[in-house]
Amino acid sequence: MKRCHKGILGVRKDPKNQILFSFSAREGEEWPSDDSDSDFLPSDEEDINLTRKRKKKSKGDNKQRSENPAVSADTMKKGVLCASLPEEIWNYIFQIVIKDSGPLPFLCRASKVCKMWHDLASRPLLWKKVDLSFGWIRAKQNTLKWLVKERLSQCTDLNLTSWTITNDQLKMVLRNCVELKGVNLTHCKKLSQDGFMALVDSCPNLEKLDVSFTSINVNAIKDIVTRHGPQLRELHIGGNYYLNFPALANSIFENCPCLEVLDVSNCRFSGDYVSLDVHKFQTGCTKLRVLRLGNSKFRLKKTNECLPGFEELTELSLGCLDSTKSGGINTAFVYDILLKSSKLKLLDLGGCWSMEDMTPLLSLPFTELEQLYLSSSPIRMNNLLGPLLQKCRHTLRILHIEKNIFSGDDLATGLQELFPPNSTSVLEMVNAAETNISQSSVEIILRHCQKLQYINLSSCRALPRGIKREYKNKEIAKLKSFCGIK
Repeated sequence: MKRCHKGILGVRKDPKNQILFSFSAREGEEWPSDDSDSDFLPSDEEDINLTRKRKKKSKGDNKQRSENPAVSADTMKKGVLCASLPEEIWNYIFQIVIKDSGPLPFLCRASKVCKMWHDLASRPLLWKKVDLSFGWIRAKQNTLKWLVKERLSQCTDLNLTSWTITNDQLKMVLRNCVELKGVNLTHCKKLSQDGFMALVDSCPNLEKLDVSFTSINVNAIKDIVTRHGPQLRELHIGGNYYLNFPALANSIFENCPCLEVLDVSNCRFSGDYVSLDVHKFQTGCTKLRVLRLGNSKFRLKKTNECLPGFEELTELSLGCLDSTKSGGINTAFVYDILLKSSKLKLLDLGGCWSMEDMTPLLSLPFTELEQLYLSSSPIRMNNLLGPLLQKCRHTLRILHIEKNIFSGDDLATGLQELFPPNSTSVLEMVNAAETNISQSSVEIILRHCQKLQYINLSSCRALPRGIKREYKNKEIAKLKSFCGIK
């Protein structure tokens, strides 16, 4: 019998550098393999095939041992590495591996190593947070049914993005996964209102829901919010078309006191603009941390009441790719939202052309901003880039100012505010594409930003030819060499 020269996952064996297994499933280069992970089909036939292979292998091993006892002893010593550790230790190692990257594809690969690992990888306790959107498991007719019954009985967070799941399949999932707290159904186009209504009665622990880019309507969301509102922490309903959205907004404000994340971006409404009662919003959702309203036509109702503000808000995204949808987002809109948001880390005002005077933003309480997006915005006309950057220069990591042509030396003066004398910046990413940034300003950024990982200089008319492109990681060293910076 010809000896196989390939080891686990098709990697060629090297006697000097033996590899047992790789725990870096999604990092680094993929190992070559004869078997595609996407072909993983849990079935009884797989176990039968494994049993047959083991029987054939055991017969061959017995024959070799009888011929050469010395080699057999060494082989046995090397072959018991998995079994030399108790199952509890391996189980603890598995939990560490899947903590950040999730159970897929690691558990699928680990189940093919040996019988012990197969048994460990089959434990539902390890399948708590499952992301099926990457395609590690091929979406066939009976695959989801098998997974739900054999692996996902203790699942608490399930991502089914872009799966062609039907109403009956969703009901089956909710019926068997009784511990579910988070459900992601983004781009599940086959689901109708009957399927979404199953979330009302069959998912009692629901805390996180994502139904972006689906056919869900206002009534279904209102029923979900009314039933699960007190425990709901994340609600993603962007990318959909809604009739009578103000009624849904009021239902959210009244029933979701613990809401932390609200995403209503990329929505289309039956009317022109949707007016939000900011006082009712801030009173009803006091724990809100993330608010995303980009590419949706919103405006705030005028009020004379004292606003409580969002004290826990860390992210506000109002960026619009289509300038026609930013008409309701003016300076007063942003000011009322951020009135008491001292913990703000991300601010996206890209494309908000209705903010003619951005001066009131300088008086807002945030001072530890980490991400600032000002692409194609009126910041170019207000001469406020410098004061705004000075306000958060000690914490700013990501800056987007692309598609802005500043007058005179406003851009150079503004960027200098990021770098006070005898100091270094924590800036990591700069997107200045399609701006009039000068070479001297680029050199200032390169000198002061020791942690710079990305800079985009595409279509910058004031730069010499040869450097008008984007640079990542090691390429930045080439840019420094071009500019004469060591």
